[in-house]
Amino acid sequence: MKAKKEQKTKTQPKNGKKATIESSTVKTKKPESEAKRTIKQAVIETITANNAVTNEEMIAAVKKEFPKSAFKDSHAAWYRSQARKGLLTGSPISIPAQAKRQSKTSN
Repeated sequence: MKAKKEQKTKTQPKNGKKATIESSTVKTKKPESEAKRTIKQAVIETITANNAVTNEEMIAAVKKEFPKSAFKDSHAAWYRSQARKGLLTGSPISIPAQAKRQSKTSN
């Protein structure tokens, strides 16, 4: 009987917690997936392909890849501004200024 008690004390740690069993199972590696495409990447490609692209064309390019996106005119203008400053690609992109829209209520 003494031998059984000795076995129990050897398997349980002194701090009172249950002993953890270390298994030698091999974890399977997940296959490397492609990096997810972002709206920023789509905008950069659109601007670099044609630096005179309009906001509407930029919106159409984004909506083509991301149909559920809420991308709108103000977002396109922000990306255009960031590209001019060089904050999208690291170097400024020369983009011609867009003509401002006239409001429908003006005479």
